[in-house]
Amino acid sequence: MLGMSSSLRSLIKVIVILAVTGMMVPGGLQGVQVHASSCAAGLNPTLHFTLLVPTSNPARRTWAAIIQSSLQCLGISVDRVELPFSPNIYDRALVPPASNIGKTFDQGGFDILFVGYNLGIDADPFSLYDSSQFAPSGGNYYLWNNTQNDNLVRLIKTNLDPTIRNNYVKQWQVLAYNELPSIPILYDRGIVAYDSTKFPNAQAVFNVYHFPAWPPVEHLTDPSSAPFILAETGQAPGQGVIPELSTSYYDLALSSEIFSPLALRNDTVIQNMDPDLATSWSHAPDNKTWTVNLRSGVTWQDTQPFTANDVKFTFDLEQNDTFGSPTESFVKDIVGGMSNVTVTSPTQVVFHLPQPYAYFIQNILGAYPILPQHILSAFSNDYSKIAGSMFNKPDIGSSAVSSSLPIGTGPYKYMSYDSASTTNHLTKNTSYYNFPDWGIGNLTAKGQFQVTDYYVRTIVGGDQAITAFSNGEVNFLDSQYHLETQLSFLNSIGTSHYSVYDDYGVQEMGVNMDHPILGTGSATPYAQAHPGNATAAAIAARWIRQAISYVTPRDNIISQLLNGYGLPSITTPVVGNYKTGFALTQGFNTALQPYAYNLTTAANLLQQAGYTPTSGSSIGQYTLIIVVAVVVAIVAVAAVYMLRVRRKPMAGSMPSSTSAPPAPPATNH
Repeated sequence: MLGMSSSLRSLIKVIVILAVTGMMVPGGLQGVQVHASSCAAGLNPTLHFTLLVPTSNPARRTWAAIIQSSLQCLGISVDRVELPFSPNIYDRALVPPASNIGKTFDQGGFDILFVGYNLGIDADPFSLYDSSQFAPSGGNYYLWNNTQNDNLVRLIKTNLDPTIRNNYVKQWQVLAYNELPSIPILYDRGIVAYDSTKFPNAQAVFNVYHFPAWPPVEHLTDPSSAPFILAETGQAPGQGVIPELSTSYYDLALSSEIFSPLALRNDTVIQNMDPDLATSWSHAPDNKTWTVNLRSGVTWQDTQPFTANDVKFTFDLEQNDTFGSPTESFVKDIVGGMSNVTVTSPTQVVFHLPQPYAYFIQNILGAYPILPQHILSAFSNDYSKIAGSMFNKPDIGSSAVSSSLPIGTGPYKYMSYDSASTTNHLTKNTSYYNFPDWGIGNLTAKGQFQVTDYYVRTIVGGDQAITAFSNGEVNFLDSQYHLETQLSFLNSIGTSHYSVYDDYGVQEMGVNMDHPILGTGSATPYAQAHPGNATAAAIAARWIRQAISYVTPRDNIISQLLNGYGLPSITTPVVGNYKTGFALTQGFNTALQPYAYNLTTAANLLQQAGYTPTSGSSIGQYTLIIVVAVVVAIVAVAAVYMLRVRRKPMAGSMPSSTSAPPAPPATNH
C-alpha cells in the first residue's frame, strides 16, 4: 500500500505539484504527489478505505496513485494495495469463496477495485448488475441489489425492438450514473504495436480485427515464416484456457485461437455475427425456441468428430454448479436449465429459452466456445477438478484425471508452456475447417493464415516489453501496455508499425456495495443519526461514491498521463463519445456528462454524509494540478516528495490479467 510520512503530510497541506514520472517502470511510479491549495489533514470521524489495484497495466497503477492522492487531499485515509489477479483479486472480489463475499478489504474482501473491461458491441448491463448475477457465479461482483436497476436491465434483455430497448438502456444509464456501483474513469483508445516488416498486412488486420474480434492471428501474412510472438502485461493462463472458466482478457490470446464458438463477430467495422461452428440458426414465432444447425465434417484437434453432443455438453457443463463457471448464473437465466438444450440430430440442437433474449446470437451463440465432451466427460465424477487440470491450466495443472492439454476446433493448437520465459506455444491447425472470412479456405485464398508458430508471452512491465520488442524477442505488444504513455517509442517505430482504434473498453473503480460505508452506508454518521432508516443510509453511501467520482481527475489523467488517448467515461458497459454524440455501443445516452473534477463539491458531499474536515483552508479553495514530468529537473523534485509503495505479501508469483467477471462478451483486464 502507499504510505506517507508525517513531514510529507504537513507539506501536502500547503501546496504541491502532482508529478508523474517513469510511467512504465515495474515499480509503478518514480514519484506521485498531489498538490492542492490547502488539503484537509483528515476527517471527523475518520473515513478509511483501501484501493485494490491489479499489478498488470502500468498506466492504471499510475492513475490509481493519482486518484489516491486526490482522495487524501479531501482528508480521507486511503491505502492502495497492488496485488495480482490470480489468485488474490479473484479470491477477494471477482470469484470469491463464500467466506469473502461482501467482506471489506480488511476482512479479506475489497472496498474499491480498479478494473478494466473489454466489452461487447451490444450493451447488456444485465450480466454485470442484475441482483441474480452476484459473484462468484455471476458478473455482479459489486453485489449491487437495486429494484429499479433489476427492472430496467430485465426490460433491456427481453425487449426485441431496438428503439424501445435502447431507450431502456438510456434510462438505465441515468440510474447507474447517479448510483455509481462502479465509478467509471475513462473509455480506452487502443494502441497495439507490431513488426510489419515480418507481417506485411498487420496494420490492415489490426485496424479491422481488434477486440471483440480478437486475436486475429490467422489473418496475418507471414512470407518469411517468422513466429508470431505476442507480449501482454497480464498472466496467461490466468484463470485458465477454458473460456467458460475465465473472464480474463489475457486468457483470450490463447483460448480464442484454440476453441471455436457457434457464431463469430466478423469484424469491428461491419460487425456482423457470422456462423462459425454453426451453419445457420432460426427462431420460432415465440422468439424463445432457437434451432441451430451445425457444421458437418469438423474435427477436434485430436481428430475426433465434432457433433451436437459437444454443444449440449458445453451448455450443460456451464450450468453445472460443480464446474464453477463465473458466468453460470447468466447462462442459467438465459438458457433456463440443462433440459432446455436438446439434440435433435448429430448436426442440430434446439434451445428452449424461458423468455426471449435480445442478444441470444451475440451473447450465447457467440460467447461460449464449444468444449470437447470426449475429453472433459472424464471429469464427470467431479467437474470442479477441470479448473485445476492440465486442460485448463497447461502451465501448472494436474494430470490426475486427464493428462490432455487443451484441445479445441480452432485455428491454433496448444503445444507447450515454458515457465522460464512465461511463454505459451501454439501451432497452426492444418485441419482447420472452412467458413466465411475466418475459415481456412477463405483465409488461404487471401494469402493469409501463414503464421505456423504462435507464442503468447507474459511480460508484466512496459519498459521490459518495449525492450523485448526493440530487440526482436517479441513482435507484438498488446493494448494493455497503454503505449500512448510511450510516445517516444511510437515515434521511433513509425506509424506503419502500430494501430490506433476506438476500443470497446472502460476503466473503472468497482465498489463493494455491501461495504458498510461505501455500499450500504449503515456505518456512516448520517445513517447513525437516522437509526433504522436504510434509505437514509443508502443516500449517505451514494453521496460518498459521488464524492469519489467528483475527485477523480479524468481529463487530466487522459490529457497528461495518456497524452489525449481516451475519453472520460460515464457508465459501464455503455460506451460512446459525449462530446460528439457518437455511440460506440447501442443506446449510449448523449444527454449525460462525465462527473467534472470538483474538490469543493466532493467535500460538501462528504459533509452531508457526516464527515467534516479537521483542518485546512476553505473548501472552496481546493484545486488540483497534474504535471507529467519527464525531465531530469522535475524528476529530482518529484524524488523529494515521493510517496513510497509498501507491498503486502503476494500469493502467487505472477500477476494475472483482467478484472471482474462479467458475462460474455465482456472480459476483464
